[in-house]
Amino acid sequence: MLHGLPPGTGLGAEPRPEYGPGRSLTVRERAKAAELTATGHPAAASTVALKRRRYQAQGVMGPADHRPVRKKSAFGAVDDRIVVAMRQTIAEAVDASTRRGTCILWRTGELLRQTPEGRAVKLPSERTLYRLLAKLTDDTHTFGSAVTRRSRAHGAVGPFKVPSCAAAFGLVDGYRGAVDR
Repeated sequence: MLHGLPPGTGLGAEPRPEYGPGRSLTVRERAKAAELTATGHPAAASTVALKRRRYQAQGVMGPADHRPVRKKSAFGAVDDRIVVAMRQTIAEAVDASTRRGTCILWRTGELLRQTPEGRAVKLPSERTLYRLLAKLTDDTHTFGSAVTRRSRAHGAVGPFKVPSCAAAFGLVDGYRGAVDR
């Protein structure tokens, strides 16, 4: 489409009339979109133009779909320093009385303002901060019962181990049914 010839053609080859060098790039993009649509691959001229620009800038891999290999953060576009500060605030709240979300958000902002790096961070909208808070406090009982929160935070951690071999005295079966003699 750039030169009017498909890749791999010889030096003396002539381009098809709709892709000839006398036509503007916009007209050739529209012709390519019409050709793709006619073969069963619907495409708009703007899509063809976008892929052409990516091809010119990045080469063969430019027009490829990069969504499967794009790195995705678990917390979206929120700065990692905000996530660290909010996790610290949540950890501080484990042994304290039950707090509301507004208190956690306020304390997160205070922690960020204590360091020069934190002061450079621009906080996202309040709604985004509440979404982040919901992700970080999922299954932690941060806003629920203080007893449950503390016991979950300081209790035993699983998985619990099963003995790998029988003791010298043998394992006791917990069956309490009738015993045949």
